[in-house]
Amino acid sequence: MFLHGGWRCGSTYIWNRFRESADTVCFYEPFHETLSRCTAKKIARDTTLTWNSRHPELKSPYRHEYLPLLRMAGLRGVRGYRDTFAVAEYFPQKSANPKQADYLWRLIEEAHRQGKRAVFGFSRSLARAPAVKRAFGGWHFVIRRNLRQQWLSCRSYRVEEGAAYFELCHFLILALAPIESPAGRYARYLGLPCPRPGRFREQFRFMQEALGSWSDELSYRAFVGVNQLSHDAAAAVADLTIDIDRMSSDSRYRTDLRAHIFARTGLEIRFEDCRVGGHDTSDIAFDFAAVESDVVSSLKACGANVRAPHERSSMSVA
Repeated sequence: MFLHGGWRCGSTYIWNRFRESADTVCFYEPFHETLSRCTAKKIARDTTLTWNSRHPELKSPYRHEYLPLLRMAGLRGVRGYRDTFAVAEYFPQKSANPKQADYLWRLIEEAHRQGKRAVFGFSRSLARAPAVKRAFGGWHFVIRRNLRQQWLSCRSYRVEEGAAYFELCHFLILALAPIESPAGRYARYLGLPCPRPGRFREQFRFMQEALGSWSDELSYRAFVGVNQLSHDAAAAVADLTIDIDRMSSDSRYRTDLRAHIFARTGLEIRFEDCRVGGHDTSDIAFDFAAVESDVVSSLKACGANVRAPHERSSMSVA
């Protein structure tokens, strides 16, 4: 099973609900850059208590399931993982990358070795969802949150803590997209600098230094561009698409979702405690609707076939 979402959309909550099943092995963010250098000690230290995650309390560290897959003593990282999986290959090339498929098969085989089913909780896979479904089949679940609230959550870490990781990753995803793809053209339209080929840490540092500071409007334009291109790709292969905001407020919606998941997978997953907070928009100086409309027009001019955010339904079942 494949759970596809972006940053700050409630995907960790959904993943953790699946993780609590005795029948699953749930891998957290299989394309996360830290997997290239993690060790058993680092995995043990990386919990909801070590940063302001706003995530539900977890029974085990985020990446506990990767422990059997670490490289041999003296080497760091998860076997088969490549640093480029994180964001450099977020928007895929025309030709498939067999190394990504080999790596994910390794994780599936580990779950099977334990007599369980693999569940992937992604935050970097939306644009890759069609390629993943072609390679593996399976059941694909796309998680959505109110576009503005999701961005405001990303932005809040910069405003409140000086931590711009989530915003910088959206800039970096666009800057590293294939140059003649709609994402690559849109990156040039925004004037984003292009990092040299290299490791994630080097490219992240380059983008951070090259941009220095940025306006909220530029950040939102980059975020909406990534979001629109990503969700349009993922929607084509989604077996179930749900709205985390509605799931947070509508008990009947939660019941229907639980029934759909059980019918598809045989897993009893409960969501009664789903609660998603909100962020104030009063200090935002630009017009959300005007920017969203302009981004969609710009993406179309870059060759993308995208829809406006409000044209997507809040829940669909294939």
